[in-house]
Amino acid sequence: MTSRRARWSARSTWALLVGALAAAALVLAVPAWRGPAVLVVAPVAVALVVLGVALHRPRGAAWWLVALMLALWGAVPWLAQTTGRVDGPPTALVWAGQAVAAGIVLHVARGREGGREPSPGGRLDLVVIAAVVALVGAQLVAVALAGHGDATGVAVAGVDVVLLGVLLRFAVSRRALPVSSWLLLSAGLLTVVYDLSCSLHGRRTALPGEAVQGLGVLALLLYGLAALHPSMTVAFAAETFTRRRRPSAALLGLLPLVAVPAALWWVARSAGAPGLPGWTVPVTGALVAALCLLRAAAALRASEHLAEHDPLTDLANRRGLARAHAEPPGPGGRSLLLLDLDDFKQVNDTHGHDVGDALLLQVRDRLVGAVREVCAGTGVVARLGGDEFVVLAPAACAGEVAGRVLRALEAPVVVRGLVLRAGASVGVAREDAAAPVPLVELLTRADVAMYAAKSAGGGRAVDFHPAMREEVARRYTLSGQVRRLLAGRAPDVGHLEVHHQPLVELASGRVVGAEALVRWRHPQHGLLAPDAFLALVSTNDLDAELDAVVLQEVVDQLSRWRDQGRRELPVAVNLTRASLDDPDLADRVLTLLADAGVPTSQLHLEITEHQQLAVESPAAASLADLRAAGVEVHLDDYGTGYTSLDYLRRFPVQVLKLDRSVVGAVADGDAQLVAGVQAMAAALDLQVVAEGVETPQQRARLIELGVRYGQGYLFSRPLSARDYADRVLGPARSHGPHPQRTAAPGVVAAP
Repeated sequence: MTSRRARWSARSTWALLVGALAAAALVLAVPAWRGPAVLVVAPVAVALVVLGVALHRPRGAAWWLVALMLALWGAVPWLAQTTGRVDGPPTALVWAGQAVAAGIVLHVARGREGGREPSPGGRLDLVVIAAVVALVGAQLVAVALAGHGDATGVAVAGVDVVLLGVLLRFAVSRRALPVSSWLLLSAGLLTVVYDLSCSLHGRRTALPGEAVQGLGVLALLLYGLAALHPSMTVAFAAETFTRRRRPSAALLGLLPLVAVPAALWWVARSAGAPGLPGWTVPVTGALVAALCLLRAAAALRASEHLAEHDPLTDLANRRGLARAHAEPPGPGGRSLLLLDLDDFKQVNDTHGHDVGDALLLQVRDRLVGAVREVCAGTGVVARLGGDEFVVLAPAACAGEVAGRVLRALEAPVVVRGLVLRAGASVGVAREDAAAPVPLVELLTRADVAMYAAKSAGGGRAVDFHPAMREEVARRYTLSGQVRRLLAGRAPDVGHLEVHHQPLVELASGRVVGAEALVRWRHPQHGLLAPDAFLALVSTNDLDAELDAVVLQEVVDQLSRWRDQGRRELPVAVNLTRASLDDPDLADRVLTLLADAGVPTSQLHLEITEHQQLAVESPAAASLADLRAAGVEVHLDDYGTGYTSLDYLRRFPVQVLKLDRSVVGAVADGDAQLVAGVQAMAAALDLQVVAEGVETPQQRARLIELGVRYGQGYLFSRPLSARDYADRVLGPARSHGPHPQRTAAPGVVAAP
């Protein structure tokens, strides 16, 4: 209903606009119709405003003030016709209507957000307007002191000239104005021209039959039509006034103000009340023009600043960095530090880009503070984009800067109540003063070193050395190969193998299950551990594809062992965020198990608290469905993140897997965390598994603390599927025919 009403009022507005133009043309063409038209149009305009307010219900009192203004002006011709004079009460009504118009301006200015511009360009705009207003005041004083002519008429006409310039400036400098605003602006311009014409003739209103009444008729109708259009609800909104054109176009809005001095001189001469001497016209015109040139220079400086600075952080961008690098290096040379935040993509994916931007601003503050303290103002900080920052600093302080930056980013960052980690990897490339290096090459070297830092686990700084280029070339080659590997069988790039690390009961050593760990059997590099290629998988957004391959192979392997009559033990498979964000995860897993004839109790799924999941993620519902079907959910790497308790609340977790960093401290007497987790798990009816158990002392202490299960090199390294079956599951009891299952793409099936 509301949309139909809006469409009807929009169509009616355009139809009535055509009628208003026709009416104005008739008033101009037929002098006898001018007086009656003014009498009729005024109440019509007020009625249209009231109708528009009733239809669209805008906020604020601005439109009611417009209706009051039109009512006061509309009463002028009625009063003039009744009294037979245009001065006295009719003039008072004109002034009252103009006072209401001033009230509308003040009302809009008070409700407008961000109306004051702190930039130098914005201040110069105000100076230009103040200069022409001051010129009007000087003209009025000069006319009054001269003692001849109509000082009031000159004053009003002078104000009209300034208003005309300001309205034209507004029309030129604003963009995307709604239809209602354009109608209001047109009505305002016509009103000013009408008032200026009357003032030049020494009156506040037109006489009956004057041609200028046609302008009054059209202006009144445009006010009413502006209220009838649906866009009237935003005509006085703050965002309407703040949508500026580009600076180059906005500068054109100053041109009408440049013409104000000459216009004021003409107004005074036309009114027969010369005030300021003739030489003031070129002088004041030159002054206003000079101010406009200064405004243009300020706009140019702002554009230059934007061209060399990042819009979010206001740090130097790539162009600004190039300018800084073009300066000669100091005697000791300089270094370039390339910093990349670790796991920043997860922050954006989990909490949104607004939180990510807020995190970047805090990182900027810490980075700038560290560079300022160490380099005493000689370092340049830049942002290349995303989460990549650059520091160009003297070589003597590069190492200290890197260390200070890493320490500054170790502390958690609190953004909108969220506790985030902003660890970083830093690559350092050095440049001798005697042998300058092009910026592109310097960035390439720092980038190579930064990826070496990431490969080493992140949270560290690494200096570039030439041998690293070979590693980069190797990673580039592997990156292309891993895509082909996961796309299907590609013998020339090797195959994936799923190994199994046993999970044991600590007290007895009895194996109760295993964790599936993927390996890459590469034709040139041999058996690659996950650390050698999982980062490449993530970089290429192939996490879900790899999860699917491993899950398929584990389920097929469980099916083969089941058909062979081997001992049945559950196997845990790690899932990444990409898989957990899939709303069809539960259906896909349960279908896979049903097709393979594997009981749901044989498959366990592991999630990690490092894979931060958004609240609106479908993971909670998927894991709840899987748990209800009999699939266990484990929380891996427990004790190393900031979201553990939240995950226990949101997800149907049954097992907590203590991270190896927590387990490693147990034998040294630091067992409070393990004891606390064990007590909490007991209260929540959860099991605890200790990862990375490597010594008998760790095992004994964990048993004392009540931890029942564990895995680690003390018991077994990860085993191939064949070795795990033979050593743990025992011999096959059935060698009869069983369904032949095809291994997942890129995977070699084990017996």
